[in-house]
Amino acid sequence: MCTFLVSALLHALLLSAATAHPHGLHQAAQHERRQDDASPSSATSGSVPTGVALGVSLGLDDSSSTVSTSATSTTSSSDAVTTSYTPVSSLSFASVTAAPAITASSYTSLTNKIPDVLSRSNEIAVHSWELGTLINTLLEVYNPGLMPFGWDSGAVDDEEVPWNALEIARDTISHYDWTGAPNATTGQDLSLYLDNSTTPQSHHSQALIGGDGALGDPVSLVPAVWLLAEYAQKDEVKSKLQLRDADDYAWAVGNQLNYLFNGPTSSNGTISQREASFELWADMGYMVSPSLAYLGLTTNSSDFLTKSLEQFTLESSALLETIHDVYLHILNGDASLWATGNGWMAYGLMRDLASVSSAGLDSAVGNYATNTKNTISGVFQGLFSQLDDDSLIPDYMHQSNATLAVGDTSGTALTVAAYYRFLKLAPELTNDNLTTLAEQAFDGVVAKIDDNGWVTHAVDPMGTYGWVVYPDDLTLHSPEAQAFAALMWKARTDYGQ
Repeated sequence: MCTFLVSALLHALLLSAATAHPHGLHQAAQHERRQDDASPSSATSGSVPTGVALGVSLGLDDSSSTVSTSATSTTSSSDAVTTSYTPVSSLSFASVTAAPAITASSYTSLTNKIPDVLSRSNEIAVHSWELGTLINTLLEVYNPGLMPFGWDSGAVDDEEVPWNALEIARDTISHYDWTGAPNATTGQDLSLYLDNSTTPQSHHSQALIGGDGALGDPVSLVPAVWLLAEYAQKDEVKSKLQLRDADDYAWAVGNQLNYLFNGPTSSNGTISQREASFELWADMGYMVSPSLAYLGLTTNSSDFLTKSLEQFTLESSALLETIHDVYLHILNGDASLWATGNGWMAYGLMRDLASVSSAGLDSAVGNYATNTKNTISGVFQGLFSQLDDDSLIPDYMHQSNATLAVGDTSGTALTVAAYYRFLKLAPELTNDNLTTLAEQAFDGVVAKIDDNGWVTHAVDPMGTYGWVVYPDDLTLHSPEAQAFAALMWKARTDYGQ
């Protein structure tokens, strides 16, 4: 009886928190990634060019800050399996090397915990965006030459094979429909598969994995699957991991791009985060544009790099709340200032900018890089000015509900990671005060990581009763928070101070 009463009281408390949130009940009934938009769609059926319409201008003029509610779409629901990945429990993650110049005790502590932090993430990541984030994190931490921040064009041949990342990527798309695949390793330029006009094998428009109603989330897996294509050309790797032919994986990436670019878009070309109708989410800042930028980097394509920053600029201009210089979570949805959404946007832009810089194609993207750097500099000011007594960014900022204002390790970690990347990409737009606040936030996150490597005090990633932090619930775990803590460590390590 006592157990029942406690359970009932806890449930009532959670519902109360959700009800207090302006969108709490909506979120409880309609999770961001599990339900299609139930509201009447404002999308209209129309013709959208198939394939990667890279050369098309997105109309970035003064009107770009407003995303029209009308949209065009020819996308049908993906046939891909929603959640087909079972975590590989046998994987182990190596210790990492600290930057010798960083002597802070919090940094030393996190350095020692990185293998456990990543192991915990691997144990619980199953959804498209979680897996995309985990794989990208593993590559940044263990194989930096394959990623934009430490790019080495010869890394596929010269660096250690990223066995864990490739195995997770392979298993993530184990239920992919390969009907019509090339079934060959031809040795031809794999980038030919990325556009309908050049692909040697006709595309079948489909996502790499089911996105639970999200159009953008599966795109986070593009770098991982592209690396499968590159490594499948190596007989040793192909045999050991029992990979398909290289051309098959490149073709699958082309299919994903086809599916993305035929999804709902606004009148000015902004791509939707959702499949059923046009919705603009801050999450897309990490999912879509960095994947396009990565393809631009690996294939030396200025078109992909430009497309990446065009999309980020459109999202940024529509989502930025200019009073506080902080991003909204969902335009016309959860139009609140959510910490993790800001982390998605900030770190996604850092990946975009690093891809452009590493490709040596800064001049090709025009003013996009300059403008987005200036914008994100203001966002960092807006975010770090909100640190609470635990040196964490509040889950939701600039609102009066104390439940929603609890500090969130997840959004804080990704924001700190983005800032340390920004210190190297645009040091002229940073300052000592911001760096001090970032160090405090770093300490705040590390203080919430337990002895088993679990990042506690993180927002409920599934939004069960709203995207809320339950600080006393130590059983609530976030795959994103785990990955973000590792990204934060790696970004500071690369900065070296």
